[in-house]
Amino acid sequence: MISAILILIPSLLWFLMKQVHSPWWLENISSTPFTILPIYSVLMLVLISFLTLQQCSIYLLINLIVALCLNNSLSVNNRSCVDSERISFFQFNIKYQHGEVELKPVIEHLIDQKYHLIALQGVSQKSRKQLIDKLSPYFPYFISGGSEQQQVHSDQLLFSRYAFTNINYVKNGHSAFLITSQWQLPHNAINLYSLHPPSPRNEQLWQTRNRTLYQLKKGLQSSRRATSIVIGDLNISKHSKRMSSLTKQLNSTFVNSWPHKRYFWAPLGLAIDHLWVSKSANICLRERINDFSWSDHYAIKTEIDFK
Repeated sequence: MISAILILIPSLLWFLMKQVHSPWWLENISSTPFTILPIYSVLMLVLISFLTLQQCSIYLLINLIVALCLNNSLSVNNRSCVDSERISFFQFNIKYQHGEVELKPVIEHLIDQKYHLIALQGVSQKSRKQLIDKLSPYFPYFISGGSEQQQVHSDQLLFSRYAFTNINYVKNGHSAFLITSQWQLPHNAINLYSLHPPSPRNEQLWQTRNRTLYQLKKGLQSSRRATSIVIGDLNISKHSKRMSSLTKQLNSTFVNSWPHKRYFWAPLGLAIDHLWVSKSANICLRERINDFSWSDHYAIKTEIDFK
């Protein structure tokens, strides 16, 4: 009976917790399956008089393995995709604190790999100019992340070898956490949703993030018959119950992308940098790029076959 409590109850309680959307701090706590471990610790302390040290260690190890299995999101590689048909994507939250020295290898990587779409978040005004100057000769179409006409700005920057049309900044005050456009691939037009809502570090930022996700949901519902792509740092874990309502009509695979720290074991991280695509397309490859350690996010490479 004690074994069942210490092995099954932590996972069950975590599963129940993550069904709850509020308050903001509870949703944050339940965004990772490693919440199982503090739940186990509390139960263990309650039952400590019935346990030996060896039993405590064994049950802790079992719960750790369960949490690791639930959180495992390291890479995806679908070998059935046709290489010549793949469309490649690069996404990266570069996190403001960088200079020309740090950006140089990113720029060299992007030029060398010839991605079809590049989506950057956390771009400062200084870096924006440098990136546009260096990359626009190779990627002539870009979304600059701001509109003087609409008096709106964002920290996003997108580049492509193909044109963007119908660009719209979804306003939240003078900020735009969601940018919509049509991306003109040679054989079809894609509804593109690029976003970077704030991290839910307090209740107000949590509400702003959720409002942005609701705006995304409305956009996806209005264009559900068209092929759509969602890309960006959404600041929401793959374990959040909110994800299921957003991704019903979309394919998605998850890769742990945050945090990127020198001594932090990647399997303990969270998948918050997402790419979703309509179910008519296949996600062929999705993997972390382990360079650019000055950001606390990993860059992510994705390849999609739209056939």
